[in-house]
Amino acid sequence: MKSLLQILTSLIIDFERLEPGVKGLHRDLLTMKARIEAEGYGFATIALPSFGKALDKGLHEGRFAPLHGFSRARGLSLPKFLLGLTSKIFDAVSGEILEHPDVHAVKMLRELTYVFRKLALDSSQVEKLDTEAKRKFFSLDKSINITLSDANRYYLDRVSSFVLKNLDDFSLLNCKHGRGAVAEKLTSNQKWLAVSRGIESFDPLLHFAGYDLESFLKFDPMSEDSASSSCNFVRLVTVPKNSRSRRTITVEPTLKQYVQQGLNDHLRKEILKCSVLRNCIALSDQAKNQILAEIGSRDGSYATLDLSSASDLLSLDLVKIVFSKHPRFLSGLILSRTEVVQDSPDLLRKYAGMGNATTFPVQSVCFAILSIASILEHRRIRPTFRNIVAVARNIQVYGDDIIVKTEYYTPVVEWLHLSGLSVNQDKSYFRGSFRESCGLDAFKGYTVTPVYIKALPDGTSIEAKTVENLVSASNLFWERGLYKTSTTIVDLVEKAVRNRLPLVRKDSGILGLHTRRDAFDFQRWNRTLHRREVFCLTSRVPKRRDNLDGHGALLKSFLTPLIGRDSEHLRETSKRYSKRKYRLRWVHAG
Repeated sequence: MKSLLQILTSLIIDFERLEPGVKGLHRDLLTMKARIEAEGYGFATIALPSFGKALDKGLHEGRFAPLHGFSRARGLSLPKFLLGLTSKIFDAVSGEILEHPDVHAVKMLRELTYVFRKLALDSSQVEKLDTEAKRKFFSLDKSINITLSDANRYYLDRVSSFVLKNLDDFSLLNCKHGRGAVAEKLTSNQKWLAVSRGIESFDPLLHFAGYDLESFLKFDPMSEDSASSSCNFVRLVTVPKNSRSRRTITVEPTLKQYVQQGLNDHLRKEILKCSVLRNCIALSDQAKNQILAEIGSRDGSYATLDLSSASDLLSLDLVKIVFSKHPRFLSGLILSRTEVVQDSPDLLRKYAGMGNATTFPVQSVCFAILSIASILEHRRIRPTFRNIVAVARNIQVYGDDIIVKTEYYTPVVEWLHLSGLSVNQDKSYFRGSFRESCGLDAFKGYTVTPVYIKALPDGTSIEAKTVENLVSASNLFWERGLYKTSTTIVDLVEKAVRNRLPLVRKDSGILGLHTRRDAFDFQRWNRTLHRREVFCLTSRVPKRRDNLDGHGALLKSFLTPLIGRDSEHLRETSKRYSKRKYRLRWVHAG
C-alpha cells in the first residue's frame, strides 16, 4: 500500500511541475490518500479506472456524463475530484467538451486513472474470479446464435470464394510444438514422445504433417473410422486479465496442438499472398492498426471496433461458412479442434478457445471477410474481385481489433451481431477525437496511451517478472518527462533487490535504466573477452530433468533449429511456468 501511495504522490508532483497552472492537485492527492485508506487497493484498481473510462466516453461522445462514486459541486457537471484537469477538457458547468481541449490534460488524467488498472490480483480473489470466468466461458458458448439472412450468406459466400485461393495447396504442414502447456501435462521433451507414438499408431492428425505419407494416404481424415489417439479433451484454465477479471485459456492436447501450429503457420503465409486479405490483415504488425487509429483520432475518418469475448462467440458454423471453399484446410481445422472440456458434459459450439494455435488467424480472417461483405451489401455493389479488393482497403483487422472507415461502422457492427458476435460499445469509438486499437490510445492525433504498473514490490521478496515490469515502467515515465515518478519506482526496485540499477542502452537487452542519449555504465574491462562489462541483475529460468531418447529424440533433433539449441536439450528443459529467479552477474555492457 505504501509503494502505491508513493507512486500516486509522485505523479501529482510531476503534474504540478509540468502544468503549474492547474488548481487543486494537492487537494486531489489528499482525497486519494483518504480513499485508499478507507477502500484499500480497490480505489486505485477499480474507482480510478472507472473515472478513466468516463473520460474516454466523454471524449468520444463530446460530453462528460455523471460518474458514480465521485461527488460534484453544486451547479457543476464535473466531479470535484481532479476538477483542475478535467476543466481543461470539458466545460465545468455544461460538461460539454471544449472547442480546444488540452491534450496534455488528457494524457495526465489517463495516466493517473489507469496506472494501476492492470495491477496483479489479490490472491484472495483469484478463486472467485476464476470460477466466474469459467462460468462465463460456458454461458457464452450456449448463447451463440447466427441469424444471417440468405442475402447475407450470398455476399459472404462470394467474398470467401475470392480469398485464400491456394489455401488447400499444400503437401505437408510445418508442424511444431508451441511454448505452452498441453492437456496431458507433458514436459517439453515428452511432447516429442507423444508425436513418436502418434506416428507408430497412424494417428490421422499426423496426416497433415506428412509422416509416413504413403500409409496415411489410405486414411480419410474426416471419416468416422479415423479416430485420433490424442487426448480428446481440453483443460480450461484462467490467467489474469486485469485487477477485476481473469481470461480463459484452453490447454490443448499435444498432437492437436502440434498440428494446429502447422495450420497456423500455413494460414499466415497464405494471408500474406492473398490479393484481398493482405490489404486488410497484418498478423505480425500491429503498427498498421495503430497508425489508422491515430489518423481516425485526428480527422474522424476511421472508427475502431473492439469485440467482447471474440473467441468465445466465434461459432464453428461461421468458420465452416467462411472456409467452405477450402475443404482440405477446413478438415484440418476441424480434426485438430477439441470440442470437449474436461469435466464438462456439453460439446462446445464455439470454434475454439484462445489456447488453440489457429484461433487468432482464423478469427482475423472471419472478421475481415464479414466486414468486407457488410460494406459490399451496404453500398449495394456486386461482389466482384475488383470490388472486393477495393473494399478491403477500407478496413484493417488484427485479431478482435477492427478498424473501418467511419461511414461503414454501422453496417459492419450489424453484420457482426448477425454472426453471433458482440461489439464492446465501451471500447469502440466512431465519434469525437478519441480512438483505441492494438494497445495505442490516441486523441486528436496525439498518443495518450498510459503506462501500466502490473505489480508492486512487497518489501520481502520480489519476482523477476515484477522487477522487469517496474523497470520498464520507470523508463517509460522518464521518456515522458515524469521524472519524479520514474525515480520513485527506481528507488523501490533498488531497495527490494538491494542493488543499484545501471544505465544501459535501449537495444542491449540488459535490465537497467535508459537515457535520451543512450548512455551506459560499465564497471570493468574483461581481458579475456575484450569487452566492457557491467554487474547487474539477470533473470534465470529454472531447469528440470527431462530425459528424451529413442525416436522422440531423433524427431526433436531433426525438427528443431540447431542454432540456440542447448547442448543438454535431451536431458533437461526449462520450467516455463515457474517463477523466474534473478541473480547478479557480469554481462556485456554494450
